[in-house]
Amino acid sequence: MGKLLNMMYMVDLLNTGNIYSLKELSKKIGVTERMIRYYKNEICNNGIAIETFKGPNGGYFMIDKVKNYIHVNKYDIQLLENICNFLSHNNFEYVEKFRDFLNKAKKMYSIYDEKSKYISNIDIDMPGEIEKIIKSAINKNDKIEIIYNDIDGRQSKRTIHPLHLFKYKDEYYITAFCELRNDIRHFELKRIVNIK
Repeated sequence: MGKLLNMMYMVDLLNTGNIYSLKELSKKIGVTERMIRYYKNEICNNGIAIETFKGPNGGYFMIDKVKNYIHVNKYDIQLLENICNFLSHNNFEYVEKFRDFLNKAKKMYSIYDEKSKYISNIDIDMPGEIEKIIKSAINKNDKIEIIYNDIDGRQSKRTIHPLHLFKYKDEYYITAFCELRNDIRHFELKRIVNIK
């Protein structure tokens, strides 16, 4: 596939809500990890935000799914297969070209068949005070101050601008702009010691 089709396929994969590592995307799309980084930059430069979730279970994902996206479903595939069989039995001149199109459609459908590991816009059944403050800050576009347990055990004071609350592998996270790092970061909810 050409670069444009590869980038469209990458957007399709990320649009499922899954988090994909660089290695996984490289294998699925059939290009080098360096090309995946290039595709990410090109896609972001064209207005579709792809985020990076750091750590051993991290990878690339999209916070905002591509809106108004037309999905190919299993009924579309069945219909196309029936048409392909009809064309084949009737010796249609361009049946191989149609078969190529059918294979592309199957590939498009297969990505929506994957089960999502990443759940966006979560609703917590019994939200605590921290969750309420975060959701309020997201709704009002406010910043908040947190005391956060870093991965090495040290605590740091952060001023963050929460953007998104999500669940990944049974843990809750906030995606936020961190003033200390001057970048988008993902904060594990259970590691927030204090919030105001």
